[in-house]
Amino acid sequence: MTMEPFKLFLQGPGERRRPPPGMDALLCLASPDPGEISFHHNFSEMVGGGEFSAAVHAFVLMALGIWAGDKLQPRAAAPDAWTRRFNLHLPTMPVWESLAPRLADLSNFLTGDDWTFTSRRAPVELPFRRAWSHSWTPQAVALFSGGLDSLAGAIDRLEAGNRLLLVSHYDYGQLAATQQTLAEGLFRHYGRDRLHHLMVRVQMEGPELSLRSRSLLYLALGLAAAAAFGPDTPLIIPENGWISLNPPLTPNRLGTYSTRTTHPYFLAKLHGLWRDAGIHNPLFNPYQGLTKGQVLAHCSNGPLLERLLPLTISCARPVASRWQRQGAGACGYCYPCLIRRVALHRVGWDRGEDYLLDVLAAPETPRHRTRGRDLRALLLARRNWEDSFQEVTARLYLGEAGSDFPSRHEQALALLQTGFQEIAQFFRDKGPGWIKDYLGAV
Repeated sequence: MTMEPFKLFLQGPGERRRPPPGMDALLCLASPDPGEISFHHNFSEMVGGGEFSAAVHAFVLMALGIWAGDKLQPRAAAPDAWTRRFNLHLPTMPVWESLAPRLADLSNFLTGDDWTFTSRRAPVELPFRRAWSHSWTPQAVALFSGGLDSLAGAIDRLEAGNRLLLVSHYDYGQLAATQQTLAEGLFRHYGRDRLHHLMVRVQMEGPELSLRSRSLLYLALGLAAAAAFGPDTPLIIPENGWISLNPPLTPNRLGTYSTRTTHPYFLAKLHGLWRDAGIHNPLFNPYQGLTKGQVLAHCSNGPLLERLLPLTISCARPVASRWQRQGAGACGYCYPCLIRRVALHRVGWDRGEDYLLDVLAAPETPRHRTRGRDLRALLLARRNWEDSFQEVTARLYLGEAGSDFPSRHEQALALLQTGFQEIAQFFRDKGPGWIKDYLGAV
């Protein structure tokens, strides 16, 4: 069964062109006419400038369109309940017209869908016009999501003496409050003469919640901030290597069911696209070779990290408690919550009472269809790693073959070995009897 593509037309800034017939969604940046969908944003807060601003703005528009399509078309409507088809009509400039097929391929890798782009030359300049208000300029721009890794990343850069611009993207209030509170904690410790926090709001209503493309939009906003200070200003994505590689825990978690938001293959291909578009800002993940536990253990200011960690969010369902009429908090049973607990246990900071559900104290959890899914998968993967690690690595995607593939494979094996050791230690130290029996612990 072939699914017809979902057709979107993204109107460029100030563009008045009428869309072709047959579009399923009309997207615009400003207040929409009837039948159009608008983005709610505060782009006027973004710092403007940069030698290659037009190419950067065009990329932000592309990322916006991809993110919008991802939100608007439910995966449940696809024949396999996952893979959708999109045809996105985009305003762009000549350099990106030739690169659009490569961006479509990369979007396919990121979201697990089938993307095609129809490009047209149109205005691409976005309203990024805010003047920089400090006497200093940042030496780096770092994404600041409100999670533990991004907090550790900011602390490590600041402890190294860097002047830093933190960029946050938010689309709901609870996340914005978390990001602001964490940034205030850093301001109190390091001062405002080396640190600035930029809150970027981009919101749009849509029924789909998997949102594999959100990272592309977030990276585009970070790039726009870095490029405003020149092509040598790096964009840093602090993400532990375990989540970055995101090893599929079971055979039914292959492909984009395991998110690829900071996968090294994705970041390398994206950086290559930027370079070919004339955008030269460095892009790197300083924690690619570390587990989450290692990121915490190696943090340059552990006491500050420990003090601020209760304010961070790692949960995949941070607002689900509202729907379930519970108090706010991390669910405790999703994959990010479990990996967070494993990492915190390594440094002695884990507390089951910090979660709405302590899976180790709830013996019914493994039998629950939803709440036990990630716990079952994690335990199965750990056992499979002990029995036959090749079964796990066979499901791991490391990118295209090349002369450096053996070293990439070796590094991934070392990372997984450390990660599974941390997982086993967590369950052996804190797990109830049935978990220890399952893992074969004494």
